[in-house]
Amino acid sequence: MFVLDELADEFLEQGKDVLKLTIGVPELPTPKPVLDRIVGALTDPDHVRRVYPEGLPELREAIVDHYNAKYRADTSINHVIVNTGTSPIFRNIFQLVSGRGREILLPRPYYALYVYCATLANATVKFYDIDPNTMRVDMDSFRRNFSPERTSLVVVNSPGNPIGNVVRPDELREMYEIVDHQAYILNDEIYNNCVFDDEFQSSLELLPEHKDVSIVTNSFSKGIRMYTKRVGFAILPQELQVNLRVMQQHTLLCTDPCYQYGMIAALKDDESPAELSDLYRSRGEYTTRQLKGTGCDPIDAEGGFYAVLQCADWNREHGFPSSKELARDILNQAHVAVVPGTDFGIPQDLRLAFCNDRYNEGIDRLRSYFSSEL
Repeated sequence: MFVLDELADEFLEQGKDVLKLTIGVPELPTPKPVLDRIVGALTDPDHVRRVYPEGLPELREAIVDHYNAKYRADTSINHVIVNTGTSPIFRNIFQLVSGRGREILLPRPYYALYVYCATLANATVKFYDIDPNTMRVDMDSFRRNFSPERTSLVVVNSPGNPIGNVVRPDELREMYEIVDHQAYILNDEIYNNCVFDDEFQSSLELLPEHKDVSIVTNSFSKGIRMYTKRVGFAILPQELQVNLRVMQQHTLLCTDPCYQYGMIAALKDDESPAELSDLYRSRGEYTTRQLKGTGCDPIDAEGGFYAVLQCADWNREHGFPSSKELARDILNQAHVAVVPGTDFGIPQDLRLAFCNDRYNEGIDRLRSYFSSEL
């Protein structure tokens, strides 16, 4: 992903009109009330000196209030941890609950971070599959690869990165029943405010009887458009919160308190995520209309920031060993930067991020590329 992004930057420096559809960084501006709260905190010397390794009490309380009101989570501040985005939270949780001889069960296609964190934790990685045609969890693969003796953590990503699948309540319930309190289940909800059709339902609301093994992670980088401000959080069993707090006391010290104050304002904003969701839904629909039948057919995303193009037949017919070579050719020929599916366990496919105000123009260029081989 970052290699193609950097190659695109080189082209831009040469004066070429390259459209980047690589990284999921929203192009819409950060909501003004959030920025105002951050600026106000920056000018207050008391705010910049506040050091809470587990996150500001005010933000953790605001997260609790938000999840209890919106998702009936019935949680409390002692179950919340804040960090510089969800990436370090994943790393710490994987290391905390796993290790050599233990297994972590991931969805496939997957977000590459999961694999790296599992590898750093010396865990064995197993996968369950998401069917790209039905967008449903392959329960047979889930049952085959879950081990009551060895699996310490299961990851659920909904809406999913990269294909934008939304895990249905019946699927989630069946997964929890299979696990049967024998492993933690981490629900990555980072795109939960970008669902295109139905209302999102959190695992904390759907399965309150499984709170002892449920972990929810989320961030302000997507729907609230705060990608580089790096504030994320987890709601999790108290024994994990206590251990993560100790880890962060010695490795993090604190997440920037001024940005945390901004996130308190962000939790009151439902309009900005809704605006983004409507825009990205329309871009997903445009992708399907324009690229269906080109040989790299899109998967209809149900939420999230991305479209995936299935390009196995195209690659075979045109002599590309994988989507890495195809992505480079598209960049060279059409001046559109996309991400090879090799990052996500789908080596023949491509991922496009909706996050560009010229996105539809990028899709038009791709249609021309696939139609005439520029």
